[in-house]
Amino acid sequence: MLAIILTVLAGCATGSSGGPSSAMPALNMAALAVCEPLQTTDFAFTSAADGDGDIYLYQASTASIVKITDNDVQDHWATWSQDGRMLAFHSLRDGNREIYARVLPNGVAVNMSQNEEQDLLPSWSPNGNYIVYYSSRDAPWPGTGPIGGNLYVMRVQGSVVGRIQTDEFVSPSAIAWSPESSALFYARYGIGREGIYTLDLKTGEETAMLALRGKLPGIASVNPMEGTVDYYVDEDNVVDIYQLSLADGSSRKLTPGVGQHYYANWSPDRSALLVTSAQDVEGQNYDIRCMAADGSYDVPVINDLSDARSAAWRPGIQ
Repeated sequence: MLAIILTVLAGCATGSSGGPSSAMPALNMAALAVCEPLQTTDFAFTSAADGDGDIYLYQASTASIVKITDNDVQDHWATWSQDGRMLAFHSLRDGNREIYARVLPNGVAVNMSQNEEQDLLPSWSPNGNYIVYYSSRDAPWPGTGPIGGNLYVMRVQGSVVGRIQTDEFVSPSAIAWSPESSALFYARYGIGREGIYTLDLKTGEETAMLALRGKLPGIASVNPMEGTVDYYVDEDNVVDIYQLSLADGSSRKLTPGVGQHYYANWSPDRSALLVTSAQDVEGQNYDIRCMAADGSYDVPVINDLSDARSAAWRPGIQ
């Protein structure tokens, strides 16, 4: 499936898999003994350890961190191809947000979206064929305030299929795919339509799954479990992650009742989540924590003075 783009991107290889070793994120080594998936599975994340946002890779085989991007602007929101060979992310390196993809370890990043407006928040489909993202190209962003726009999807080869969400809404959080790549999950907020929504990609029908009027919701996980989707809700500066059952509409809380907890990603064995969290004190920089699915542990993984967020376990390669 990925043969064409893999050939193109791998052919643009560089001689190094990472940037300078200085100003690297700090790994809490004690977490490896508690969070067992860290012993076998890599994950990508964004850190501002060097002063701006870059993509980093935690490598389980050596319990080390390498730098994937090295720019003076923000690279953010890494999402994996289903085989774990490629990363997509959004970047400001061209002066506006664009979707880039890179073959690991040595490919160079290639601009996949190539548009003058803001393209951001990529999410790779489970079947590997598409990347969905959010774009302001039909609702030009004035440069300040929330980014309004629509959902778009592109084939992995880079051909844009087009807008798949006709109703404009304010910049969402993560965009999640159903396991069979036939539907999307996302959050709306503002204009009295706050809540969690799903879009059937075959029929184009949008359905409100959960109304959260007057609150600030977002999708927490870009890899929802079968029959569930994870979301967060901001209430009075306390942000918790919940899991919504698609069968009966019930929700259960996944995170502690203190602090702020936003984006989450399930380990391949479903035993743990990597969570973007500001748990200890109000206003702290975000860190990355590993939380057991059964609630038995909650440990910091990346917990230094810099901002770290949006961790994504690597599929396919262990």
